[in-house]
Amino acid sequence: MNKILICGFPHCGTTILKSIIGHIDDVEEIVDETDKIDKTIDVEEGKYILCKYPFTLKKFFEKEYDDYIKIFIIRNPLFVFSSLNKRFLNKIPFGHSIDRYIQTVKLFITYRNNLPANTFLIRYEDLFENNYQNIRNILDSIGLKYTDKIFDNGKYINKIITGTELLNNKPENKDHERFRTWQINQPFVSNNDNTQIYLSKVQIKKIVNTNEIKEIYPNIRNAFPAFNI
Repeated sequence: MNKILICGFPHCGTTILKSIIGHIDDVEEIVDETDKIDKTIDVEEGKYILCKYPFTLKKFFEKEYDDYIKIFIIRNPLFVFSSLNKRFLNKIPFGHSIDRYIQTVKLFITYRNNLPANTFLIRYEDLFENNYQNIRNILDSIGLKYTDKIFDNGKYINKIITGTELLNNKPENKDHERFRTWQINQPFVSNNDNTQIYLSKVQIKKIVNTNEIKEIYPNIRNAFPAFNI
């Protein structure tokens, strides 16, 4: 069994990346979130089975996961936490906090400097460059066969949770499961939009002054030229 695990941090693009790769004929996508693929799942020889977990755990890069291909994705925190503020109505739980995000960024830097076997790192923002060339590079390195069709969400119905229906109209952000299902069925383009930044000044100050974040996003302060931060 060829296993692929996508990991990162909530609202960093793990779900949409899983959906895009899941469009490939030789990939069987597990819809519901999991950090472990059941060995009893029956998959045709030569095919891949794909899952995603919204967080990144150190164990993913240790012996227990040696037989997995790992794709670790991170996203600009200005947009991660704008989205999380809307989801949690400005009451983000600790598990989704900026401190936890910073821990994830530290892991990203560690593995970027010393890349484990069968591991690919990518920023959300880089998914869309040059007609998705960075995704293509990962898929080609894995050995997957695909066509440009996989990048056209209009040809598929993507799911985030088994049994959640896809609505024609955009649900409210607080209706998380339906909103995310609607969102991952929209055209595959970047949702980073400076006009949609929704952060407190405390959040902004912490984000733009954290060295590890600045290492991955060196121009992050440029989004707030008028702020005394």
